Amino acid sequence: MLVIHQLIRAIGIDRFQIHINNRQVLSGLLEQLGLSEHAVVILRALDKLAKIGPEKVAAEMVSVANVSVEQADQVLRWSSLTGSNDQILDQLDSIASQTATGQAGVERLRAVIDGARAGGVADDALKLDVSIARGLDYYTGTIVETFLSDLPEIGSVCSGGRYDDELGRFVHQAETAWYWGVFGTGSFTGGAGRTEKD
Repeated sequence: MLVIHQLIRAIGIDRFQIHINNRQVLSGLLEQLGLSEHAVVILRALDKLAKIGPEKVAAEMVSVANVSVEQADQVLRWSSLTGSNDQILDQLDSIASQTATGQAGVERLRAVIDGARAGGVADDALKLDVSIARGLDYYTGTIVETFLSDLPEIGSVCSGGRYDDELGRFVHQAETAWYWGVFGTGSFTGGAGRTEKD
């Protein structure tokens, strides 16, 4: 995350915000609802929230994941927590921490946010966003999406996250965690140009 922050600042963009979540938090929330076995399709639906809106996301959860309307609504309520980063962490402490997985996710989120602050990231440049899901199922920990404050319509310009043991599919090296981030170079360079002109 510090790398993302430093890279964007280095090319001359100051107004941006890194949205952060943790897959363990989402997994813990789904576990509470008895939906762990449907996590992949539910999170793929949630990942579309900004594009298609809550009603269509809920409908997809019901039709594809076979969850109840009440369960879909609960997932969306949890994903819509608001407040400062510390306030959302406090809310998650009483919600997601009801499971060991959720508790671990909240603790890691708190550590990452504290580390970002210690590294010089301003609070307004980092947003804890429980709706960030990253639809691919190999993410296991911290996940991020980055938005230009003046050009939100172009979407995330840098996304990624942590995945554990994915390397083991290709080489014999167990228990290895990796972080992967991708810059959307087309939208990112276009956004940078428009920001400079404005």
